[in-house]
Amino acid sequence: MDASFFVDNNRLKLRVSGIIIHDNKILIDAYDKEDYCLPGGTINFNESSEDAILRELEEEIGFKFVIDKLVSINEEFYVNFKNYKTHCIDFYYKMSFKNPSDIDKIDLDRLEDDHGYMCQHHYRWVSIDDLNNIKLIPEVIKNDIITGEFNIHRVIRD
Repeated sequence: MDASFFVDNNRLKLRVSGIIIHDNKILIDAYDKEDYCLPGGTINFNESSEDAILRELEEEIGFKFVIDKLVSINEEFYVNFKNYKTHCIDFYYKMSFKNPSDIDKIDLDRLEDDHGYMCQHHYRWVSIDDLNNIKLIPEVIKNDIITGEFNIHRVIRD
């Protein structure tokens, strides 16, 4: 069960995101037609953020990963598409494929069964140099990825 709490029109959500870089390209997922996000998802109750990122990436991408390093924690305050006032705490991990040869086997258009909800992922590799030309959610993580200098904790208010 997801570690997500609702009180009236407010939501607190615990999330993990994976930063997967290969040959100066980062793996991103189409959030909608114009927006992209990093692969990841919601932490389950009684699950560590480390266990969650390993589980989420295997579920979404279909391969095993290893954690290189926790690089950032963002607290994001926004109104989501269902009009919930959301406080999201997102743990960002640099990740590597457990088996490096799996990089060439990724199905960039992958269907995931997420607790009975079928979720279509549209992954693409984007050059770090071209990252400023897309809308990556949240936008503030882009500069960290481009420079390789991550802000360990940041509060983001819309």
